Amino acid sequence: MNKSSIYGLVVSTILFFMMSGCKENTILPPDLVPTIDNINTFDSTFSLLTNNIVQDSLLTGGVLNGARVSSSTTFYHALGSISGDAVFGKTNASFHVEVLPATTNFQFKTDSTGTTRTIDSIVLSIPFVSSWGDTTNNVSQTFNVYRSIKTFSRDSAQYDFTRDSADFTHLIASQTVNFTTFKTDSPLVGTVKQQPQLRFKLASWFSDSLQTQVDLGANGAAADFSKFLTWWKGFYITPADSNSGSTIGYFNNYKTRLIIYYRYTKTTGGEDTTSSVFSFDPNYCNRFNTIIRRRSGSIAANFVGSILNPLGDSVLFAQGEPGLAAQIRIPTLKNFPNSIINKAELTFTAISPFESWSDTIQYGGLNPRLQILKTDTAGNDLFVEEYSTFGSGFVDGKRSTYSEAGINYTQYKFVITNTIQKIISQNDTTFRLKIMGTNIGLPGAYRSVLRGSNSSNNLVPKLYMIYTKIK
Repeated sequence: MNKSSIYGLVVSTILFFMMSGCKENTILPPDLVPTIDNINTFDSTFSLLTNNIVQDSLLTGGVLNGARVSSSTTFYHALGSISGDAVFGKTNASFHVEVLPATTNFQFKTDSTGTTRTIDSIVLSIPFVSSWGDTTNNVSQTFNVYRSIKTFSRDSAQYDFTRDSADFTHLIASQTVNFTTFKTDSPLVGTVKQQPQLRFKLASWFSDSLQTQVDLGANGAAADFSKFLTWWKGFYITPADSNSGSTIGYFNNYKTRLIIYYRYTKTTGGEDTTSSVFSFDPNYCNRFNTIIRRRSGSIAANFVGSILNPLGDSVLFAQGEPGLAAQIRIPTLKNFPNSIINKAELTFTAISPFESWSDTIQYGGLNPRLQILKTDTAGNDLFVEEYSTFGSGFVDGKRSTYSEAGINYTQYKFVITNTIQKIISQNDTTFRLKIMGTNIGLPGAYRSVLRGSNSSNNLVPKLYMIYTKIK
């Protein structure tokens, strides 16, 4: 018996008892994976069955299972329209955000006897972070601000499909931006240049209404935070109906500021200018993002239906959530004998060209990374255990380049050894896996078109396994 065969038997014996006993994680480090000798250790490639499904359950506000996404400083909200994506369809993104005065019992600095006050302007300021889409297309977008008229509790969950309720009869403010130049626009406030931001000058009726509430003192909305949020439930910011944009902007509405600029006469004579700032307060305020995908008339719409194609789809569409994802089944695993799985790797290959590939270049490139989840027949999702045990670097899912016959292909690979081991050991015939874009704090960004299991090309998705038979 050669050295590799002995080594394989030793590993098999150790792992067999591990599986039979406490069933702890049995993944071996890459340098300890047994050599394929076709006596004890083998490798095989398995076909997948893949279908397009809709993934529409991204938490964008409030709290769920202890995760308060509205308080995350690195979760940005999308705002904008993409109306000309022939492959994936239309996208429209809006958001809801709330602000509060800095203190309870807020008063302006001009309440001394004998003074007067004049509000010059009130500006709603929201910092710009980045944009995604066709930033080369010189199309301006208009964004409108309305008053939210429904309370969205920060202790409940708001998703990408949660829609704000607003008073659309009274426009508070409007601004037109061009994302081609917006990232380099630095507004001048006084003599100081600011970072790129949305700056909405609010209507005078809002100024009058706010001033009245403050001047009511203990009987007004500014007396305490609860009263204020009952009076002003938030701002709803949304693209105008006339938008025909090609870009989505990302804004840090965690740092939303309502800046009140005003003048007042001093008791000693003369006039002074000052400002007061209301802010998003994560301890009391809520914010959430609404992202609507409309696929009607798009190429992707031809591959998404209420009934999954029994042969699998030939093309897979993977978007950053919310959007389209790929469901994966591996029917042949149900007949696979119980074995020690030393390595299990899924591979997906991007389609190029697709629509001359211009659509992917136009709309910001491929997903830099995809993620993989386990899902049951009821649609409940969990990250595969490898993420928590070994980290995302082990699971991979990063965009990479594969060369064959002098041709470069874009691929995504996932190492899910422990997951496949459990599927085989437990003879699980109902398992499903799912891949989609990774949420990197930019909801709805990025897209990839991949070969599906029903593609005629040889670079169909596959599962590659190295395994050791149990004696």
